[in-house]
Amino acid sequence: MKKQLLFITTLLLISFGLNAQVIINSDITSSTTWTSNNIYLLEGGCLYVKNNATLTIEPGTLIKGDQAALIITRGSKLIANGTAEMPIVFTSAKPAGQRAPGDWGGVLLLGKAPINVPGGETVVEGGCADALYGGTDPADNSGILRYVRIEFAGIPFTPNNELNSLTLGGVGSGTIIEHVQSSYGGDDAFEWFGGTVNGK
Repeated sequence: MKKQLLFITTLLLISFGLNAQVIINSDITSSTTWTSNNIYLLEGGCLYVKNNATLTIEPGTLIKGDQAALIITRGSKLIANGTAEMPIVFTSAKPAGQRAPGDWGGVLLLGKAPINVPGGETVVEGGCADALYGGTDPADNSGILRYVRIEFAGIPFTPNNELNSLTLGGVGSGTIIEHVQSSYGGDDAFEWFGGTVNGK
C-alpha cells in the first residue's frame, strides 16, 4: 500500500510539474546521482561524501540546506557540471523572503594536493571533525564545479573558525572549478586552504 501511495504521489507531482523532495540526512558512501526532477534537502549537520564515492548532480538541480554542510572528502568526487542555462543551485531551506546569510553550512571540497602545514595534512576549519585535507598529489582530482550557485551559506563554528559558502582544502589541479557564484554568505564566499587547482 505504501509503495502504491508513493507511486501515485510521484505521478501527481510530475503531472503538476512539481519536484519531489528527497531528504539527505546521512553520509553518501557509494556513487550517487541527484537528478533535476527532485529537490534535495540537506539535514543533520556535517554530511560526508566518502569511501571514494562520486556524487553527480545533474544540471538544473536544486539543493536546499537546513543547518547542514556537504563535505566531499579526499578521494571522493563531486561532479556538479551545470550549464549557463541550467545552473546547479545550493540555497537555504527556508522559504523565499525568509532566507538569511548563515542558514546552512555550504560546500566543502577536500583534496590530496600539497598544503603548507607540518605533516602535510590537517582538518579543515568549521567544526566538521572528519574533514581531513592535504597530501602529496598536486594533480589530485576532486571533480567538477561548473555553473554552480551557492546562496545563504556560511556558519561560524567558533570565532575565526567558520564554514564558508565554498571551502577548498588541498584541492588539486585535476579539479575543474569554473563559473561558481556565491551570494548572501554569512562568512567568506570562497576560502582556499592550499592546493593547486586553477579556478576560472
